[in-house]
Parts: sequence; C-alpha cells; structure tokens
Amino acid sequence: MCRSFIVQYWIPASLVASLFISGCSLFPEEVTEQSAVEAKPVAELKVPAGLTAAKKPAQYDIPPAPNAPVTEVELKSPMQVLALATNSRVEEEEKEARIWFERSEFTGELLPYLKKNVLDFGKEKQIEITQKDQEGLVFETGWVSRFEEEGFWLWKDMVEKEQSRFLIVLEPKPHRRTVGVRVQLLEHRFIENDTKLSAIAQKREEVYFLNRLVDKVATVELVQINLKKAQSRHITLTTGFDAQGDAAMITGQSLDASWAQLELLFEQNGFVVNDLDRTKYSFFLTYTKPETGFWDSLWSDEETIDVPLTEGDYQVVLTKAEVGTLISWRDSEGKVLSAEQVSALHQALVKIIKKGNIEL
Repeated sequence: MCRSFIVQYWIPASLVASLFISGCSLFPEEVTEQSAVEAKPVAELKVPAGLTAAKKPAQYDIPPAPNAPVTEVELKSPMQVLALATNSRVEEEEKEARIWFERSEFTGELLPYLKKNVLDFGKEKQIEITQKDQEGLVFETGWVSRFEEEGFWLWKDMVEKEQSRFLIVLEPKPHRRTVGVRVQLLEHRFIENDTKLSAIAQKREEVYFLNRLVDKVATVELVQINLKKAQSRHITLTTGFDAQGDAAMITGQSLDASWAQLELLFEQNGFVVNDLDRTKYSFFLTYTKPETGFWDSLWSDEETIDVPLTEGDYQVVLTKAEVGTLISWRDSEGKVLSAEQVSALHQALVKIIKKGNIEL
C-alpha cells in the first residue's frame, strides 16, 4: 500500500516539475518591440555617357487625389466600334464614335457610296434621315426608338422604352480616298421618366447606332463581293471524247481539284456515294430523283434542276488529260454512257455548278 501511494504521488509531482521547467515555452513572454531597421540609401545608378537611364517605378505611381470627386462607374461591358466591313478601320485611342473607310474595288467613288448607304440604311430601318448641308456631309436622323420585350409567353409584347436622335457626319480626307463616319447623339429621352443619360451611356448609344450603320455597309459589300466572284468564275466543264473515242466530260481543273469539286456536286443533288476508290479516282454512285412535295413547291424559291438520268447505280471515273481532267460517266456495269446522254447530263450539271458555286 505504501509503495503504491508513493508511486501515485511521484507521477503528478514529476509532471508539475516538468511543467515548471518548460514554462517558458508553454507560456511565452510578450514579445518586445524590435528596434526599426535603419534603411540604407541605395546609391544612384551611374549611367554612362550616351545612354539614357531607365524609367523609375515611381514614375508610374498614381498621384494621390484626396479631394477628387467620385467618378461614375460603368457596370456594363464596354461598347466598341466594330470594323465589320473589309475596307473599314478604327484608329487607336479614338475618343469619338468614329470609323474610317478606305476606297476599294467594290466602293467606286467612296463618298457617294457612303452617302447612298446612309440613306438606304434609313429606308430599311424606317428611320427619317435628312441632309443638313449642301455638300451632303451632314445628316440628321429622326427619333430612333428602342424597344424591350415585356410580358410572359403568349402575352409578350415589345414596349418602347427610349428614343434618340443622331447626327451623322461624313469626314473625307482631302484626297477623298478615305472617309470617316462619325455619329453624335443630339437628343435622348426615356418614355416613362425624365432620367438623363450619363456621359458613358451617351457614348454607348452613339457606338451602338454607328455599329448598325457599319453593318449595313458590310452587308452591301458582301453582296458585291459574292456577285463579282460569281461573275469571275469561269465554268470550264465541257463535253468531248477520251482516247478510246468514248464520250466524256472535260474540265480545266486538276485531277485532285476535280475530285473534291465532284464531291460537292453530288451532295444534295440526288446522288449518294456508296463507295469510292481514290487510287483509281472512281466514284460508285446511286442516283435517286429528289422528291418535291407540295410544301416545297409552294414555299421554296429555288429552281429544281432535273438530272436526265434514270434511277440506279452509276460509276464516275476521272483520268488526267493533257489540259485538265477527263470525267467518264458509266452505268452500273461499267459501260460508258452515249454521247447524247453525256451531252444532256452536261447541260444539267452546268446549272448545278452555277447554283452551288462549284468550280469545274
């Protein structure tokens, strides 16, 4: 009993002693303040003669402005002038809603071209545009409305929210090959309240209207580009005979180009490519006359091109010619079509080539 008591007493006693010895680590004293480290000045960098010293970081510091007024914060994404037309550009650090156009092969005389686009834009969007000077460089719009969709499901409606009037100014360079188009907000009003637009919101209205005008110019330009491309495309596909005296079609395109263009021709024209052999430049096709339903004939404006082939399987074999490629049309058994069949088929394929802008 006595030994047990001594052991039990010795354990807590030894624990107290150990805590007392290590007390400095368990209960640290308050850390005394350390003396400030003296900053040693750095010697100024000596720049050799003839060289320029690098800019110091302090030169980029923003100076304090304790009494500066609180400026407006724009919470919307920034509005940018979009140079959608190929001959348009926006100058860096431009402060106004302005874009520059350069004369190109599609514009002709640039200033009359832009004047016409401005007036046509007003007609399409039903916006009144009035010329305000004798030279035709300044135009003023009527009220341009902006609508928002309100309501739910079948009860949705477009409600007019605000109106704006703009000034459109054409700014030609002295040589007239470069013309700037600038838009300025003249007047704005909200339909439901008398709130005034902020300076940032005014700029957004100007840029938004200018982008719509530039989109009009880009659309007209794209039509002109496609028209000129179609006019310049020369269809070389004709009829002739191969070395064996069999009827064939001849194109000025290379063998590989003709192969790729025929793949485009077969699509959506009643031909299904069942198999092909690129090593022998051979297509194995099935032709089925496209079905034209009542609704297709009623709503579709596209002309249906009749291919003079009976439904069934065919082979098309390409071979290299002295100039271009020979295209041989054969039936399912490999027999070459007659000259009359090839001639009639050629006339239909030319129409398909023009319609699909295919180069053959």
